[in-house]
Amino acid sequence: MMNIKDFLLDEVEITISDNTVIVARKGWRSTLNCNHSEHDLARYLAGQIPYFYRPPDKIADDFKSRANCLEAVIDLATKAPTTPKFQQSHCGEILAALYVEDVLGFRRLYSKLTLTTSENTNVHKMDGFFVNTGEQPYTYVAVEAKTSILPTGKTKFSGHRYGILKQMVESLGNYDSVDERFDFTMIRDNLENFAYSAKERTQIRKDILPPGPKNLVHIGMATTNQSTVSEKDDLFILCEPCSTPFTYRSVVVADLSELAKKAFGLVHGLKKAGGG
Repeated sequence: MMNIKDFLLDEVEITISDNTVIVARKGWRSTLNCNHSEHDLARYLAGQIPYFYRPPDKIADDFKSRANCLEAVIDLATKAPTTPKFQQSHCGEILAALYVEDVLGFRRLYSKLTLTTSENTNVHKMDGFFVNTGEQPYTYVAVEAKTSILPTGKTKFSGHRYGILKQMVESLGNYDSVDERFDFTMIRDNLENFAYSAKERTQIRKDILPPGPKNLVHIGMATTNQSTVSEKDDLFILCEPCSTPFTYRSVVVADLSELAKKAFGLVHGLKKAGGG
């Protein structure tokens, strides 16, 4: 079964040549290939998109309980965004989540996208929580994901350090115990929607009761276009101080705008084909 690792062209640790600066964190850059043999990344993403808006067991229930399978297929796209702006933003978040699962080996606990109340919205909390249940104690990962389609015809590229990377540092720094309590509550309320054993659910619920797990790490993730990779941006994100310790992961593709358009277009095509 394919996953993001099958599209991984290259992964390198980001380093800084200037030995006069203070490095605050480690960072890695991963480049994804949009084509893999007879498959392409957009098609793979299209197959994953519905699971970020509706729990897998709820989707399965639709197909089990409905006499008309076409109606269940149409409902796969009910909450998926229809405008380019939100498709691009959500595409970046989905790529980040799949990377944490498939490349880093964590399991999803919660995705912010499940909280969307209409097709074209964003929710302002931590973008995702993940867990490694393979070792004791469990390791938990909180992910703040940012996305940019720079450069564009309307906005000349001036560095992600003035945009999403600066926003990432600010978001992680401003994320407080109230925000964390909200997210932990959402995880507990939705834990049954994921394929965890009864023993794992018991342990997770215990771990995320306030004040939360002892073994919790934060990752800042940026999904961008390959053409905007910049040494000055690397210097900023590895050295910029933040009150919340985090590591940095960069996921780059050739053209995020086209990738999002094609992936969401395939999903919404199901709805159009069914007359929805």
